Amino acid sequence: MRISKLSESAGLPVGTVKFYLRSGLLHAGRATSATQAQYDDSHLARLRLIRALLEVGGLALADIQRVLDAIDLPTDDTARSVALVHSALVPGDDCDADLATSREAVSGLGWSIDPESTALIPLARALEALASVGVEVPPERLRVYADSAFHAARADLHAVEEVAAEDKAVVAGTAPLVDALIISLRRLAAEHQLAQSAQQPAVPVPRLTFPGA
Repeated sequence: MRISKLSESAGLPVGTVKFYLRSGLLHAGRATSATQAQYDDSHLARLRLIRALLEVGGLALADIQRVLDAIDLPTDDTARSVALVHSALVPGDDCDADLATSREAVSGLGWSIDPESTALIPLARALEALASVGVEVPPERLRVYADSAFHAARADLHAVEEVAAEDKAVVAGTAPLVDALIISLRRLAAEHQLAQSAQQPAVPVPRLTFPGA
């Protein structure tokens, strides 16, 4: 298909598609002349992924570029696919947090975590930010969050393992979209629990009587 058809199918302006081509976010099409090229379904799939990561995942273009680079690395291994994408989302050279905070937080969970894991960075930042506004996360509350995250991560890995080898990295690359899904479900769960609480009958307050009253 020509670039006009590609942009129409992706729901993006032609100028945006050309920008993605120039910046390397989108791989080049098959040249048919000095000024024309043909594009296929792989280009459309890439554009849809870029748009989803930008609009739903909330990633900056630089972050999207790192995720796409990780996706394009040749691997059919589930663990490596996931690790590459996670590392792309939080580059190790972008660390301005005290990792001792997050290392201490996960030490009691019994998880096998690399002490230099880049995933410790956003955890440390979140804990530090909460502490800065006077909110502490006690171990029992952290455990509740960790248990939920554990089951979510297991579902993610199962999803990656189920697809064909050539698609593993692409599925792993949708992690920011799954993050958005989990956040939405958490908020909806809170809304449900508040609604359930509001529907519960009020507990009658016992009437107090006093001698001589």
